[in-house]
Amino acid sequence: MASGIVRRVDSLGRVVIPKEIRKVLKIKENEQLEIKVDDDKIILSKYSDIHDYDKSINNLVNVIKDISNKDIIITNLNKIVITSKDYKDYLGIELNSYLLNILNNRKNIEELTPNNLKITDKEINVSYVIKPIIIHGDTVGLIMMLSDTNISRNDLNLLVLLENYLINYLE
Repeated sequence: MASGIVRRVDSLGRVVIPKEIRKVLKIKENEQLEIKVDDDKIILSKYSDIHDYDKSINNLVNVIKDISNKDIIITNLNKIVITSKDYKDYLGIELNSYLLNILNNRKNIEELTPNNLKITDKEINVSYVIKPIIIHGDTVGLIMMLSDTNISRNDLNLLVLLENYLINYLE
């Protein structure tokens, strides 16, 4: 007895994932999926270039926090995956419409003096820089620098260093 939705494989080996399932799992057009095989099962998972278990990225984020006293948040296409110490509670939070808009439009945002920013359901008053991470022409996430004080050009240089490290690490 079959359960779930049944789809045929076409001559090119393609199977359509029903719209209802894509909506529930928030799978967007052109999003990458990872394909795994487990015995006689094909398992599709959302794919991300950036993972929360990348220790070298975590270490660099914490070094930048220690040097600059500025917090760092890194996202993939869907959620926050890496943070400096003060923002650990944000790990796993899905991106809101404001951050998704920055991601989709590949905008760089700089508020170098404290201003309101809504990352979660509450606003925080911080200086911030938000940059999309672009690899081989594809946006793979966002990198953010946050601070209770102004962000300086030296701080921006550290952010560029982290951005370049991420791009080289993920290529």
